[in-house]
Amino acid sequence: MNNKETVLLHRGMDKVKQKKYDEALDIFERVLALNQNIPEAWNNQGVALYGLGRYEEALQSYDRCLAIDPENLDALRNKGFLLRSQKRLEEALQVYDSVLQKGGDAFDMEATAAVLTALGRLVEALSCLYLAREEMSLERLEDEIAMVKELMEQRGIPVPQERAPPDIALQRNLQRGLQGKE
Repeated sequence: MNNKETVLLHRGMDKVKQKKYDEALDIFERVLALNQNIPEAWNNQGVALYGLGRYEEALQSYDRCLAIDPENLDALRNKGFLLRSQKRLEEALQVYDSVLQKGGDAFDMEATAAVLTALGRLVEALSCLYLAREEMSLERLEDEIAMVKELMEQRGIPVPQERAPPDIALQRNLQRGLQGKE
């Protein structure tokens, strides 16, 4: 990436932060006209498109970014968030599993738990929240854990008290590993 592309990319990111998505999109299109192989430009174009409500185009931008840089966690996270916001939960879960395989953090585990909860997979959701809590202590995690436990109690599902049973954590890791091989 040359200096001009870098300057434009930063200018576009500033416009995104200001929620001036039309202006940001124009800038990212200029960057991509100069060089189609800048993953950050594709990812940030996706963010601008998402801000404009152009969801399918945003997904295409994230996918273009990932075609260039399959390890780009920002693009994966953005794609997962978009899919989750569109209630495309199974797809979102696959993306978040990929994020976790590639070194995701506690916030990614929390996002995965939200998708699992929406899918009604409460034991796995609770496991994810417990694992996230082991990495970072946030009050909202305690609130989310309490909410999932309450849903489990309402549905008559036994609730692990402090931490997910090892077999549940192992099952999530195995599922992630299997999905990575497909």
